[in-house]
Amino acid sequence: MDIIEIEKDYLYAIKYDDQVFDEYNRIFEDFTNLELVNEFFETYKYKIGQYYVNELGYNRNETEAFSQYVINEAIELEEYFECLIDNTIECIKPDLKGHFTILEGFENEDMPALKSYGLNRPSMLRVYAVEVDDNCLIIFYSGIKIEHTLSDCPILKENVIRKARNVLDFLKSNGLLDRECIREFAL
Repeated sequence: MDIIEIEKDYLYAIKYDDQVFDEYNRIFEDFTNLELVNEFFETYKYKIGQYYVNELGYNRNETEAFSQYVINEAIELEEYFECLIDNTIECIKPDLKGHFTILEGFENEDMPALKSYGLNRPSMLRVYAVEVDDNCLIIFYSGIKIEHTLSDCPILKENVIRKARNVLDFLKSNGLLDRECIREFAL
């Protein structure tokens, strides 16, 4: 596991050994790839929650419609993240931290795990980060949410909490407890 600098002092991303992209860039590579996104929806179309079916007005078999919805969300989110990064550097709101909320179960952590949503309503795209210092985040995962609760979502339920704990353990065991340490450690 490596930590990749996206914006010095403000935004970093985990690069897992078995992945091509770091987790920040994976959001915009994987979730704008029609083939990958459509494969996800083809595999899990019968697990798409009624909430999303009702709100979006798509039948579960309309996998390309769901795919295009997520792709558009990822494209919009990439532009928005660029604005949030600029705002964070210039100490203007909204900033990166303001886009995230604490992930349930991590409220009492010194470095809480956070979640954010895409810009569409309803949002199917989720991005997860750890807050190391005020406005110093490390993106550690992202995915498509197709059910109301995380524990009912394919792929997310197996990865989000486990990856959050692994990243927190990695940071603590390597003494990476503040912005300065992350800056020195990051690639």
